[in-house]
Amino acid sequence: MAMDTVGDLARTLILRTHHTRLNRDLDRLGVEIATGFVRDPTAHLGGDVNGLLAIDRTLAQLETYRVNTTEAGFLTSSMQTALEEMQNRSEHLSQVLLSSELTPTDDMLQTMSSEAENALGQVLNGLNRNVGGRFLFSGAATDRPAIIGADAMLTGLRTALTGQTTAAGVNAALDTWFDGVGGGFDTNAYLGSGTSLSPFQLSRTETAGIDIRANDQVFRDILKATAKAVLASDPTLALSTDVKVDLLAEAGQDLITSQESMVELRASLGTLEARIEETTTRNSAERTATSIARLDLVGIDDFETASRYENTRAQLESLYAITVRSSRMSLTEFL
Repeated sequence: MAMDTVGDLARTLILRTHHTRLNRDLDRLGVEIATGFVRDPTAHLGGDVNGLLAIDRTLAQLETYRVNTTEAGFLTSSMQTALEEMQNRSEHLSQVLLSSELTPTDDMLQTMSSEAENALGQVLNGLNRNVGGRFLFSGAATDRPAIIGADAMLTGLRTALTGQTTAAGVNAALDTWFDGVGGGFDTNAYLGSGTSLSPFQLSRTETAGIDIRANDQVFRDILKATAKAVLASDPTLALSTDVKVDLLAEAGQDLITSQESMVELRASLGTLEARIEETTTRNSAERTATSIARLDLVGIDDFETASRYENTRAQLESLYAITVRSSRMSLTEFL
């Protein structure tokens, strides 16, 4: 009787050992089928994992570059859209203002100034464009608007133009406010940073510096011309009709002149967009090739692994059947 008991215990221990091993193998094979990679790369590579580590470092770098190129592409595309809107609005306004000499009635001049005020608000809104919680034209200070609103700007300009009665005087005051060192634009209007965004690292050798800020000269010129048209008919300045006409016509011409700089800016940005896209394509190709190399190292053969999984499962089921027959265990007791 004692010998039978010892034999039963030994048989049970052996069966449970096989059960544990088969369950472990089944779990491992299930993970490998789900992930497509071996569960223990070190064992699979015989302990030499240097190549695998190098591949994983490369993939991590490429993932960083993917994030950077995506962000840089999104920012430049959003900037391009904003610039296009500003350009179209200022081009339309210039055509309106150039007709001021043809119909110089007070009502028409006031209408033109009102049109300019709407355009000023739209240009400033464009410069304060916010995408994904980042202000596009604030330089490194992406957490705050780039420039003050139209009402605040016009209030400051009215003060700067107080007492001016000639077109030359108004132009001189506007030049001082917008372009002078320490003028109203620098001290009160521009709210962004004097530092541009840090360049984006697009690849091992490529970077993208996006240095377009609301205090760039092209924007100062557009805003100055547009503000000139707004203030030409401002009742607090009480300018003569002739001065109003001169200022509105000059503003229209100034806007046309500023378009050349805007076109150059957009072309430069377009070149940067193309370079980002090209780098993205190269990075994607490298990531694909590197992923294939990793798969070659530690990837599984789907058919072989699935066959081993089914074979192991069949062995486990057979083991359970044998166990039940030999010890009349219930499934619950066996597990």
